[in-house]
Amino acid sequence: MDVKKEFLGILQDYVDFPVEEVDTEAAFKAASGIDSFVFIEMIAAIEDHFGITIPNADLKSFNTISDIIRYIEARVN
Repeated sequence: MDVKKEFLGILQDYVDFPVEEVDTEAAFKAASGIDSFVFIEMIAAIEDHFGITIPNADLKSFNTISDIIRYIEARVN
């Protein structure tokens, strides 16, 4: 499973630009431009897609897109 590719596919549903242009090491909010409400919707989509649960307390650790990808990889592999 290519978690990064699948995550970027989900992210694409929430942004208005090609996800290939996203710097995965930049601050998530700055890189994606999505607000808090949309972020929560995206987290729900991630949970559904990957069959995982992401506790609210863990959301604080998502500073970059790479952080989210590594988090998902650790839970699905």
